[in-house]
Amino acid sequence: MKVFQITDTHLTKTAGEHDANLEKLLNIVDQDPEESILLLTGDLANDAVPAAYNRLKSSIEKRANISHCFALAGNHDDLNCMKACFKDSKIQIKQTANINGIPFHFLDTSKKPLGTELALGAGRVARKEMAALKKTIRKKQAVIVCHHPILDVSNQWFKQIGIENQNQLIHAFKTKQMIISGHAHHYFEIQQGNIQQFVGISSSYGFEHDSSTPQRTNMAGMTIYNVEVTNSQISISFAGTQYIHGCGLQQ
Repeated sequence: MKVFQITDTHLTKTAGEHDANLEKLLNIVDQDPEESILLLTGDLANDAVPAAYNRLKSSIEKRANISHCFALAGNHDDLNCMKACFKDSKIQIKQTANINGIPFHFLDTSKKPLGTELALGAGRVARKEMAALKKTIRKKQAVIVCHHPILDVSNQWFKQIGIENQNQLIHAFKTKQMIISGHAHHYFEIQQGNIQQFVGISSSYGFEHDSSTPQRTNMAGMTIYNVEVTNSQISISFAGTQYIHGCGLQQ
């Protein structure tokens, strides 16, 4: 099963370059001949206002071949506003879903940290969210979808905008699980303990993670995966990144 991940679209109050990027990527998804899944993994709006979410909804709604679309919130988003704008549309906001026989769990990391040690942009998994995740993964595998990466992906500046209760969250994974996340504006694939984590590129702009401070790049696009089940075991493989600015599909 092919899965397209569009993340960190950062749409503003009025349409601009980020909207144009989104339109290009949605055209590719819509023209794909396979029955595919589209994941919108947070920071959909830079300004969390109805105008941004409604433009996203309109872009999805006019694509006849996009039928399976799921969204979750990032640190820039307003989840209640998302739910109101996406109501009765193709864009589903759920905690769990069974997609073509594969269980998905959508983990909300968009809650603000309780402490003051992390920077603006950090997130937290609330107690009820943590309990629901543990229930999902206690005895079975699932594809876990979230905004913030659960595992560390780079240096200190990015750790400052990570998940406040990261250690508690990592310890919840007692069995092997697959994770798809965003937030890093850069592709990473990391294996640690029971977690195999895939972090998708942003449709708006990239981040240079080798620098000591955040530096933007023009490496924008979407990430594509193949998700399969063999002998009751879920596997995710990287199928390519579709870049917008002259790089095309890289596999």
